[in-house]
Amino acid sequence: MNTSEVKEKIVISGLGVYCSIGKNVDELVESLSESKLGFDYVDEFHTEGYRNTHAGVIKDIENIDSLTGLRSSLILKPSVYQAIEDSGIFDTEVDRSRISISVGTSLTGYGGFVTCLFERHYEEKNERYESSLNEHMKVNYLESINNIPGTLLATEIALEYDISGMLSSSITACSASGNAMAIAVDTIRNGLADVVIVGAVDPLSELTYMGFHTLRAMSPGQPKPLDKNREGLLIGEGSGCIIIESESHARARGAKIYAEIAGYGLSNDAYHATQPHPEGEGGVLAMKIALDEADLSSGEIQYINMHGTGTKHNDQAELKAVERVFGDRLKQIPISSSKSMIGHTLGAAGCIEAVICILALHHNFLPPSLNFETPIDHFDYQVVTAAKSRELNVVMNNSFGFGGNGASFIFKK
Repeated sequence: MNTSEVKEKIVISGLGVYCSIGKNVDELVESLSESKLGFDYVDEFHTEGYRNTHAGVIKDIENIDSLTGLRSSLILKPSVYQAIEDSGIFDTEVDRSRISISVGTSLTGYGGFVTCLFERHYEEKNERYESSLNEHMKVNYLESINNIPGTLLATEIALEYDISGMLSSSITACSASGNAMAIAVDTIRNGLADVVIVGAVDPLSELTYMGFHTLRAMSPGQPKPLDKNREGLLIGEGSGCIIIESESHARARGAKIYAEIAGYGLSNDAYHATQPHPEGEGGVLAMKIALDEADLSSGEIQYINMHGTGTKHNDQAELKAVERVFGDRLKQIPISSSKSMIGHTLGAAGCIEAVICILALHHNFLPPSLNFETPIDHFDYQVVTAAKSRELNVVMNNSFGFGGNGASFIFKK
């Protein structure tokens, strides 16, 4: 018997987003429907000499200043606030020790932290200066490593909302959001919490910008995910947040329910530090586990939000994996890559794209994939090139990242 038959349903009751095409859910839906590109010139650091000078950068971030190490927190907090308000979780008395926080990220503020450390504080390396976590806390230079945002983002949320449940952080590259959501699901199933706030963020950083340029994974022009003539990705930044809770808890408090997390699968290629397995081994495993846990056949998936970075190896391997799971039916399933509009937001990608998938279910539309023209040789598939109305009940979201990390989620209306 499939164990999913006896498990309580895990549902999503709140959404928040903050990215280059939408600083809230309504803006995001509008941008998706209008096929809005979120790429702009990067003036946060010098881009001369790089393969591209643009990114999915968020302009006019509130309270931004020269302490670029704070960028992670400033980008994450709006989406968390939106999701909490949307869920109404604090509208009535709630046991805050039964609320958990799970954060997914990749490099968070390391780039800005290093810049801050060596450009602003180098001359004062033996002095004391303000922590990036708390303006009232003073720390020594050698202790400041504790205040890299990636280690304390969940703590910041807990402090702001007086949450005393379990905290966790996932840093599994581009599948970090998927791991954070998986931890949330299991935390509730194991009775450790009634509600989990899942947040994910990665800010624009010259460290990641330089890294993808050096790997020659950065596109010299607009990214063209899933296209034969793709030349790479563009970096993006942003955050997403979803409120996850047991169905019984959500219904008991009269919450609106956007969707059910029907199943998920996590995997690893065990192949290479940056390149995916050419046969998509990890992706196949993640998708099959997700389908099995959801007790669904591949024929019941109506849309796939692909990882779709626009790099040569990644798109090829992911299409191979999807073809192996879905067979001839691949050509009948609409697919798209949100990274064509917002760039690759790294550890935040899975959560932002989960929000997009849930909105697609909620509003009954297919999200677009821009700049697509020519299919990749030897694959038969259909890419959604403009938002379309479509009744949706079951969708899949893939996140396959560096180190072979893979996460596949199935959302059900």
